[in-house]
Amino acid sequence: MVRRRGLLWRFIHSSADVKIALYFLLFFLQMLAYTVLFYQLYPVLEKKPISWQTSLLFVVETITTTGYGELLPFQNQYTVILAIIMMLTGIALIFMIVPLLIAPYLSDLLRSTPPQRTPHELRNHIVIIGYGELTHALVESLMIGDYDIVIVEQDEKAAEESARLYRRSVYTVWGNYNDPSTWSSVWMQNSGTVILCVDERTAATIILGIREMTSAKIIAVVDKLSYDRYLREAGAEYVLSPKHTTGRILARHTDLAIHHVSGPDPAVFGQALVDSPDNYGAVLRIIHLPVLPGTRPAGRSLKEIGLFETHGFYPFFMDKSGKFFFLPKEEEIVDPSSGLFLIGPANRIREIVEKEFLPAHDGTHAAVIAGFGDVGQAVYYDLTGRGIPCRVIDQKRQPVEGATGNAEDEHVLKEARITDASYCIVALNRDDVNIFTTLMARGLNPTLRILARANEPASVDKLYRAGADYVALLPRIGGQLIARVVLSDRIHVILDLPDNHKVIRKHLARHAVTVQWIEENTGARILGIEGQGRAVTRPGPAEQVQEGDTMVALGDLNQLKKFIRLC
Repeated sequence: MVRRRGLLWRFIHSSADVKIALYFLLFFLQMLAYTVLFYQLYPVLEKKPISWQTSLLFVVETITTTGYGELLPFQNQYTVILAIIMMLTGIALIFMIVPLLIAPYLSDLLRSTPPQRTPHELRNHIVIIGYGELTHALVESLMIGDYDIVIVEQDEKAAEESARLYRRSVYTVWGNYNDPSTWSSVWMQNSGTVILCVDERTAATIILGIREMTSAKIIAVVDKLSYDRYLREAGAEYVLSPKHTTGRILARHTDLAIHHVSGPDPAVFGQALVDSPDNYGAVLRIIHLPVLPGTRPAGRSLKEIGLFETHGFYPFFMDKSGKFFFLPKEEEIVDPSSGLFLIGPANRIREIVEKEFLPAHDGTHAAVIAGFGDVGQAVYYDLTGRGIPCRVIDQKRQPVEGATGNAEDEHVLKEARITDASYCIVALNRDDVNIFTTLMARGLNPTLRILARANEPASVDKLYRAGADYVALLPRIGGQLIARVVLSDRIHVILDLPDNHKVIRKHLARHAVTVQWIEENTGARILGIEGQGRAVTRPGPAEQVQEGDTMVALGDLNQLKKFIRLC
């Protein structure tokens, strides 16, 4: 019997049509029951005859609360009570029926669908195809450029979310990728850059459909760089892989021994296309140096370390256990959970690394890599290429040294000799697995340097709390990577930092001004100046910036927009 009632309940609630039919049936049965009841009781209670028609009229008048006319006044209190019961039960049932019938219609009528075209013509704008975490990070990185941005998404719910999130700051258009009218509605023919944040197959189809209607720079975002050739043949000018870049960044945060001599490197920012050793004294570099156990800075304040006074490098940003410090005070203590962003002369990088940040070498430093997907493979080939032996943990058997199984399994971690490793790179696709693997690895080897991948912004803080020394947020790295390509014609974005802060490089395109004038009028902080055979780190207020000089500036979005407009 219970089973039948369960099936009946699911049947009733499985369809709105069934609900409507049931409510109408109950409504008419209620009116019929009250009509019969009133026809029988009225003559007894009021001592007056009544017809079936009048009885039905009374019931309808009661339920709809329109009044009784000739039947009033009632002589018996029970008639009054009966009328009250009819009113309450009748109006309750009506309130159940009316929303069921009208609410869906009103909801559809009043619900705003995502826009299907931009409100006006656009020129030299950026079209981003696809909406997700990568798109969100990309838009955040592009905001500094003062470009019009259009997001095109064919899923209605995703387009609604985008339109609700960005409102007027970014245009959102809902349209089918295979419909040519979608591209005309976003003025594809006038666009300056097209960025495809969709899967490789969809990207190829879209590129083949739009490449004849636009001369825009087309950038395709892929998981695997092996698809590069095919998308370029389709018409993409750039093919970028955030996963590959994330893997290299994680690898370069393991050790410092070769960072400063290995050529272009994610840990050294702002590198020129061609550098001659002869001009290194007039060239500034921004480097990110993790503080490793056993090095001189560990456990000391920035004032005690004296990096600027000793080596000419200014620490303008510090990350410490997931917390961030812009222009940190000299009293801040540096520990092995810290990473320092420094700006200084390129010809003194080797000096500062070797004297301050290299721990005593006590043999081979091995790394354990959890996950051998796109990110894990990029880490593996980068580290092994630099002579660091790696052991891989993956669900599938891989043709490399390591263990097969779940990285969350303590026995698998021990089989990969996590207790003997110096580094652990956690590079799995799921954040919950990365967090738990980080917890276990930290418990098994407290001195381990752990570098982790995060796929969602909310996971970054959790990974730091779980014991990670450095966390690379995949969508943010992807957004920064793409934005640097897009903005390269106007400015050079060197670093994207938390809280929408950035470090940019820009030439002064006006007459000479002082550092004080720039900082007072823009709010941005000038970290360094290059030009005329000189390189100045942490320039003073009276320092002159000459026309054509290159400035390195730190600021938030609004401050840097003012900086770009004024300089």
